[in-house]
Amino acid sequence: MKIRFNQPENKIPNDDRGLRIRYSDAKRPGRPWRWYLILVIASFPLIYLLGLIAWERMTVEANGRIRVANFIVRAPVDGYIQRISAEPLQMVSGGAHLAQLVNASLQESHDRIQAEIDWLEKEQQKWMLQAEHARSGSLRLIKYAREQKDFLHKRLRQYETLFAQGAATQAEVATMRNQYNSALENSVRLEQAYHREQSPAPEMLHVSNQMNQRTLELEKIRDQIKQLTLVAPAEGLIAELFAQPGEYLARGQALFEIIFPDKVYVDAFIPPKYQDYAVAGRTVSVKFPNGETAKAKIIGVPGVMRKSSAEEANPLEVVRSAILAQMEFIGTVENRIINGMPITIYFD
Repeated sequence: MKIRFNQPENKIPNDDRGLRIRYSDAKRPGRPWRWYLILVIASFPLIYLLGLIAWERMTVEANGRIRVANFIVRAPVDGYIQRISAEPLQMVSGGAHLAQLVNASLQESHDRIQAEIDWLEKEQQKWMLQAEHARSGSLRLIKYAREQKDFLHKRLRQYETLFAQGAATQAEVATMRNQYNSALENSVRLEQAYHREQSPAPEMLHVSNQMNQRTLELEKIRDQIKQLTLVAPAEGLIAELFAQPGEYLARGQALFEIIFPDKVYVDAFIPPKYQDYAVAGRTVSVKFPNGETAKAKIIGVPGVMRKSSAEEANPLEVVRSAILAQMEFIGTVENRIINGMPITIYFD
C-alpha cells in the first residue's frame, strides 16, 4: 500500500479545495514598491556624497562676493554736525556739499590769532615809520656832509694852486687840508651809520618773527576750518549715513559711506588645490543667486589668503583659507548688482 503525506501543490492560489479565496487586488501589486522606496530614501546620503565627488571632478568651482568700490567720508577734525545736505540712496556729484561741521574752539583761536596779527601789523608799521624818518634824516645829513666835503675839496685845490703861485702860505694850505679831512671823515661816518640803520632793529625783528609765527598758526587753523565743510570726493551713491545733525564727531569718525556703481569688482576665494587657475587674464563664469550668469576676468591675484565664511562652505566642509583673486565683469551685466552679494564662480 502506498501512503502519501504531502499534498500536491495547488496551482490555483485563489482556490483552496474547491473554496474560492478572495484577496485584495490593490495591495498585492504595490507591496514591492514600498521596499524600493525605502531603499532609495535610505540611499540618499550615499547618492548625495557620490554626486558631490563627481561634480568636483567635473567642474572647478569657487565662491565669491560682489564688491562695489566705496569711500568712507570721515570727519577730518572734531566738531558738531550743523547741517547735512545729502540723504541715503542719493546720487551726488564730485565736489557736492555733504555736511557742515562747527568747532567753537577753532573759531575762537582764529579770532584771537587774527587780533594778535592786527596788533603786530600796527607795531610793525610804527617801527617802519620810525625807521623811515631816521633814514630820511640820515640822508639829509649825508647830503650836507657830501656837499661840504666837495666844497672843501675845491677850496683845498684852490689854496694849493695859490701856494704854487706864492699867493698863499703853507699854514693856510695845511689848515684847509685839515678841514677837508674832517669833512671827509664826517661823511664816511654818516654813511656807515646810515648803512647800519638799514638792518632792522631788534624790536622790529622780534615783531616780524612773532607776526610770521602767528600767520602760520592762522593758516593752519583756516585749513582746519575749511575741512569742516565735507564734500563728495567723486560722483557716487550715498549708501549709508552714520550720524544726524547735532551729534558730535571725533576726528576720523565716519559720517557717510559713498559707493561708486560704475566700479564693480568680484572678490573670488579660490581653493588652494585650484591655485593653477588663479592667473590674471583668465576668463570665468559668474552665477548669481537668481541663476543668471555673466562673464568676468581675473585682473589681479594679490598673493594673499583669506578665510572663507561658514555660509560659503559646503555642508561637509569646514571654514578654510582660500586664495584671493580680484575680477571685473566683461561687458554689460544685466543682473542687479548689490554690494556684498554672494556668487558662484566657474572656471572655463
